[in-house]
Amino acid sequence: MKENELIKFIKGETHPEDRMSILKWIKESTANQKKYNKLKAQYISTTLNNEEGINKNLAYQKFYIRKNKRRIKYKYVAVAASFLVLCIAGYTFRASLTNNLIVSTVDFFSSDIKSIATLSGDQKTINLPDGSKVILNAESYLTYPKKFKDNIRKVTLIGEAFFDVKRNTTKPFIVETENIKIKVLGTSFNIKSYPDEEKVETTLVTGKVEVLKQEYTTPVVLEPSQRAVYDKLKSSIKVDSVNSKNIIAWKQGKLVFNQTPLKQVVLDLSRKYNKEFLIRSDNLLQYKYTGEFDNLTLEEVLEILKISSSISYKQINNKIMLELQ
Repeated sequence: MKENELIKFIKGETHPEDRMSILKWIKESTANQKKYNKLKAQYISTTLNNEEGINKNLAYQKFYIRKNKRRIKYKYVAVAASFLVLCIAGYTFRASLTNNLIVSTVDFFSSDIKSIATLSGDQKTINLPDGSKVILNAESYLTYPKKFKDNIRKVTLIGEAFFDVKRNTTKPFIVETENIKIKVLGTSFNIKSYPDEEKVETTLVTGKVEVLKQEYTTPVVLEPSQRAVYDKLKSSIKVDSVNSKNIIAWKQGKLVFNQTPLKQVVLDLSRKYNKEFLIRSDNLLQYKYTGEFDNLTLEEVLEILKISSSISYKQINNKIMLELQ
């Protein structure tokens, strides 16, 4: 096996068709394993970022993603209802199987409002009354009127969704999240706004959007392939340039990471595979992972994490423990 092919594999740049053949080659002999481990160690030494000032004498920190489906489901309902500012006497809940996707749908007694939620590992495509399309990612919640009235089109989102908005210069389209609003006329963009994450991300694919925060007098205007990141703790917005194709790769079942903190990586893995993760290392909390998981099983993902990084894992019931090798 050529060294450059192994390095591509370690970096997560290997084509999916070649990935399994490399895994097989590594396991064929001790010599192959030694060659691979040497290259991996060299790569890890340049990517494992141990920030200065970390007290190594402190007990290891624990990062635990708790997946209480019932609590999350009803929290989505409660927050979305507050956005609507409606007097709702109650609601009915039902689970339905549509297009081979398990989707939780909440129909409030108000005949004008429609709400849709997705479970772990699910996606749902929604056609809005104006012809716009929304693809809802896992563990997300969208609320919208059955008919847009007056001179505005407004929806609310908890979680992540890709929007392809039909242009209408007389009716701006507004997405409300818990922290910010996104205003457009006609464009495509991605919003990631999960309650258990510290940031809200808005990534523009085509067109132009305005990101608004109540205390800001001037909105942040995005151009294609720009991302606005709102920090909930600092109440600040920063704009950077990104590869928008990687941001929306989740629509095709892919997860793409580029120097992404492991804490964020396992949040995305947890939603996709409905698993709980425990990180038992200060160093791993600082680790930034680069790689792509293209429609893989969880077992394949964990194996690639293990052989392409310094991460080892153990599975206990429905929980996955990550440690340094």
